[in-house]
Amino acid sequence: MILAVADDITGAAEIAAVGRAFGLTAQIQIKVTASTSSDLVVIDTDTRYRAGNPVRDIEQAMVNIDSASIEWYYKKVDSVLRGNVAEELCAMMRILQRDKAILAPANPAKARVISNGQYFIDGRLLYKTDFANDPEYPATTSDVVKLLNVPDGCTLFVRTWRTYNNSENGIIIAEVESMNDLVQWSKYVDERTLAAGGSDFFRAMLKRKLPSSKSPSETDIAAVSGKKMFVCGSTSQTSRNAVAQASNLGIPVCSIPETLFKDTIADDTLIAQWIDDILEALSTSDRVIIAILQPVVRDSKLSQNLRMILAAVVQKIISSAKIKELFIDGGATAEAVLHKLQWGTFDVIAEYGPGVVQMRVSEGPDNYVTIKPGSYPWPDRIWM
Repeated sequence: MILAVADDITGAAEIAAVGRAFGLTAQIQIKVTASTSSDLVVIDTDTRYRAGNPVRDIEQAMVNIDSASIEWYYKKVDSVLRGNVAEELCAMMRILQRDKAILAPANPAKARVISNGQYFIDGRLLYKTDFANDPEYPATTSDVVKLLNVPDGCTLFVRTWRTYNNSENGIIIAEVESMNDLVQWSKYVDERTLAAGGSDFFRAMLKRKLPSSKSPSETDIAAVSGKKMFVCGSTSQTSRNAVAQASNLGIPVCSIPETLFKDTIADDTLIAQWIDDILEALSTSDRVIIAILQPVVRDSKLSQNLRMILAAVVQKIISSAKIKELFIDGGATAEAVLHKLQWGTFDVIAEYGPGVVQMRVSEGPDNYVTIKPGSYPWPDRIWM
């Protein structure tokens, strides 16, 4: 078995989907269970946005795992290094008794690269992209060293695979500009080294670790009949463009009321009215979108409050309408919704598109959930 640890649900899903493409059975666990027959298990610790002790959470997540059954480990981090990346990585290195970690967050397949110590997306410095507007982790720099808050006692190096000295211990930030760079970096992962990073590095690791008979292939999306609900909680322009596209196709959009967006205390009457509006839309359409379309506000407390409102609304709709597939845009929103629904284990089916992952709820109702990071686009076939 391969064990990967991610700090949010969309990252966990992205890694699991890469495994599915290689023919592995893949399961995501929010509620960690010791027994599973899956080839790949991805634990979602939900430590990117949730308050608490990320090191303790990493330790607790791994305590129930039978290490004897694990062939190798992977630490999934946010591709643009949001969250408690260095702290969690150092904790996992200590737990697994690894001297070093090769950290390759760049995803060159999505034009996300690290060069000369700087992070670029589509040729633009990170702090000049939409990530500068993240309400909780706004990118104020593109310097990868400054993006990481390295804890005491953990050293950090930035290297290309050509300049890497295998005798260096600590976190090695991998400069990556191509898939070949990731292939070269994968060759340095040995029994003393923890592999960490994004989905492209995990793909390179699978190509190196799995038998040559296993190669990536497209898996089929499950055909789900019944009503579908889209929950768009991301502040990214990509998400807003998708909502506009869906609206132009005639899909009803129920945006959060302006007063709920502004107030720090939820108005139960307004929430009930919003729920009624969504249910009314579902009475005449088999699809509906609920979204936050107001201008971006950098206020973490407001963001958390809005996620809780969205999660509560989704729970009410799920219990009132026969929603068979739920589509959620944004990792923090997905975490809030899935926790509210008390869905904790998911069997990964396939990808609609890069990072857009369909899963079946393993326990309880026969429901499907499709999630993606807010910065990734919805593929056109989602709306068909």
